Amino acid sequence: MSTERHRPRVSAFLALSLDGFIAGEGNDLAWLETYNGDSQEETGYGALMASADLLLMGRNSYDVVRAFPEWPYGDKPVTVLTHRPATPRAHVSFRQGARHIYLDGGEVVRQGLQAGLVDELTLFWVPVVLGKGVSLFGGEALPERLVPLSTAVLASGLVRVIYRPAP
Repeated sequence: MSTERHRPRVSAFLALSLDGFIAGEGNDLAWLETYNGDSQEETGYGALMASADLLLMGRNSYDVVRAFPEWPYGDKPVTVLTHRPATPRAHVSFRQGARHIYLDGGEVVRQGLQAGLVDELTLFWVPVVLGKGVSLFGGEALPERLVPLSTAVLASGLVRVIYRPAP
């Protein structure tokens, strides 16, 4: 019997403009509303949420999402990385033993990519050019090349590309 410990699978799942922004100025997400007609089955989000047993997000993303009319993660455990004091909410906690971690938020995803921890990166290319906003890659080079595994054009016009780091 092996005592080797395996790290959890790490996935990221983001929409971004053609010029690489995941949010507009002031974390604005209104530009995505036109493209939200695809089902969770079509986007793969339902499968991701069914498989992921922990969502790890950055504080800026948490602050944006907690202002939504409904909490989008149901009772999925969420851990928020922050340097600032925060008020906890239901299902936001610390835990160990995850098998599949879903990274959410530009800075957390960027750091995961930089550290070589992301096993699968799903990007939804939105046919919009923002010019300004929150950049996914922040102008920094990634340590590894990303290899596309699959692509799909969704009914809304989004182009989904699933990448993995090159071996």
